[in-house]
Amino acid sequence: MEEAVPMNNEFSVLMSALTRPGNPPGANISDLIEVLGYPVDPGRTIVFRLLAGLDRILHQVGLRIAFNPVEDVFFIDVTARGKEDRTRLPDRLAATLLAVIALSYRERDWVQVSQVRRVRRKTMRSVRADLRELQVLGYVEFSDDGTRVRPGIRVSFEVDHDEFFRALSKGKYGASSDE
Repeated sequence: MEEAVPMNNEFSVLMSALTRPGNPPGANISDLIEVLGYPVDPGRTIVFRLLAGLDRILHQVGLRIAFNPVEDVFFIDVTARGKEDRTRLPDRLAATLLAVIALSYRERDWVQVSQVRRVRRKTMRSVRADLRELQVLGYVEFSDDGTRVRPGIRVSFEVDHDEFFRALSKGKYGASSDE
C-alpha cells in the first residue's frame, strides 16, 4: 500500500490546478481527482474536503476558492475580497510595493533597495522600514545580503498583473503633472 501524501503536497497540487491558466482558468472536479491520483468514487469526497480546507487557509489572506457553474470549474478568486477587507495596504506601503513591482518588471530580477529609494524619493531609513513591513506581510523578499528586494509570494496571488500594467500605462497610478 502506498504512503499517504502529506496535506501540504495535496494543497500544492490543488493550488497548481486551481490557478492553471486557460479559458476557463482553473480545473473541474474530474481534473482535480486525476491530478491527485484518487479513484473516482472516494476521490470526489476527498477532493471536496481538501477544497474546503484549502479555502479556509486562503480566506486568511483574502482569497477564496470559487466555482464557475457555466464552465464547471473551480478556481482561485482573487477579486472576491469585500469592502470589509482588512488587508488593504496603507498608501505609503502600496506606493513602495508599486515601486518594487515596476522596477522588478523592468529589471526582470532583484532590485537594489537604493533604486526603490530613488523612485520613492524618501530616506533610505524610511524605505527600508516600508520594505520590512512589506516583507513581514509577504509582499516582498530580501536577498541574503539585504541590499536587493523583489516581489514576494503574496504579490503573485493578490495582484492582477494584467490589470495593474494596463492601468499603469493609462496613467492611473502616475504622478500628477503639477508634482
